[in-house]
Amino acid sequence: MIRDRVATLPGVSFAGLGMTTPLRNPGGTRDLKLENRADAPGASPPQGALHTADPGYFGAAGISLIKGRLFEASDDPSAPLVAIISRSLAKRLFGNDDPIGQHLAFAVSPGRNSPPLDVWRTIVGVVGDTRDAGIESEPEPSVFVPFMQSGIPFATLLVRTAADPAPMRRAIIQAIQNVSPRQAVGDVTTLEEIRDATIGPRRLNALFVTSFAALAFLIATVGVVGVLAASVRSRTAEFGIRMSLGATPERLRRLVLGEGGALIAAGIIVGTAGSFFAAELLHSMLFGVSVHDPATFVTATILLAGVGIAACLGPARRAASVDPAVALRAE
Repeated sequence: MIRDRVATLPGVSFAGLGMTTPLRNPGGTRDLKLENRADAPGASPPQGALHTADPGYFGAAGISLIKGRLFEASDDPSAPLVAIISRSLAKRLFGNDDPIGQHLAFAVSPGRNSPPLDVWRTIVGVVGDTRDAGIESEPEPSVFVPFMQSGIPFATLLVRTAADPAPMRRAIIQAIQNVSPRQAVGDVTTLEEIRDATIGPRRLNALFVTSFAALAFLIATVGVVGVLAASVRSRTAEFGIRMSLGATPERLRRLVLGEGGALIAAGIIVGTAGSFFAAELLHSMLFGVSVHDPATFVTATILLAGVGIAACLGPARRAASVDPAVALRAE
């Protein structure tokens, strides 16, 4: 068998068959029904995306087992029908109850290549959620059925390697053709390539936004330094008078830093308020983080405050080094 031959190749950790490719092919949505549980009148039946998998699929796809067991070689057409559901579907269907041992069936089939309808399957495992509609999509509630019990005649071969998979493509294709010379092999790609193709446009947009943000940050820093430097130069006589009346260099330094800190605080308040509302525009570029992520806002605030204070140190040092006699003589 092709899968078994590929699994024996040096460097291959897992090889498995499944109907869909992770990050690329969402499963077709099917209406579900649960044994001894009727849908509420007028309510839509629960739904789950159908996937097929053989025993090696979950390891090859990197899908973790949360509870129960994975499929086994004995889950063939002659064995009792079984299913594995994703964590999100288990939560939706059973709440905090244990789904292992419960029974579900497919209520509607949109095509002929589909598992039998109205036949109860025993849930034997719960696995982690997947993002088969794309890395930026929400995890979809899914039902996995054994490939041999699905009645679906096509599959994707997934291979997980211990090292870089790119150099192994030729060996994998050769192994497939050795088993089945007439087997067409196409669209050989890695999950990293699928991921990069999915997020490529967003990554470019994020790069532009980051570049403009860095430029704005630099302009703001130069602006703070320029404003304070101009203020110190225009107040040289004032600082000289203050020092002749007993003000210490440390006190003048704190005075300038305080004025700079007030400017920075005002800028951060206005900027944070504006970014809070403008963040919605970046929603399509974000993955794994909310639009109004508190950690991001706090980190940005601390960074801006730190750089702003550092930018104030030069003008504050010049103010503290004013010679009263020179300042008053120049005035």
